[in-house]
Amino acid sequence: MRTWEDNRSAINQLWPQCQWTDEERCLWKDDLSSLDQAVLYDAVRNVKRTKDTLYPHLKWVLEEHRDLMRARKRSAVKPASHEVKLELNIRDEEDKTLHDDFLQFVDMSSPGDFADVESRVLDNLPKMHSLTAIRVLKYARMRLLGETNGGNAL
Repeated sequence: MRTWEDNRSAINQLWPQCQWTDEERCLWKDDLSSLDQAVLYDAVRNVKRTKDTLYPHLKWVLEEHRDLMRARKRSAVKPASHEVKLELNIRDEEDKTLHDDFLQFVDMSSPGDFADVESRVLDNLPKMHSLTAIRVLKYARMRLLGETNGGNAL
């Protein structure tokens, strides 16, 4: 866990040429020491990245901290849904049957048939799980096109 002393040290290291007066030190401590120190550390580093200056400005650090805190709070807010969600009732037996049928279809296809395989799989999405479709298409890409995507397992 970061402390104000850790962040004060980071500020001094990022702007080593600064000669702080006692009043400036007091102002920075009063304004920054009560803030979330982990977020403050990121704010200080972001100011250094984005402002090409020999001396930091307290305003910049406070604004960056405020922006990071807003973004953090916004990320936790669930957006209000104004639309009715699509409710799919996919039967597992049908999903399994489609999966097996598509694997056979891929095995009988040639590289030139990939677009047709892809189209047929996507047309059956309301009847099969999206993860099943992704896995079938991944197999088709590997089998028919020789494409691999670094071994990401789905």
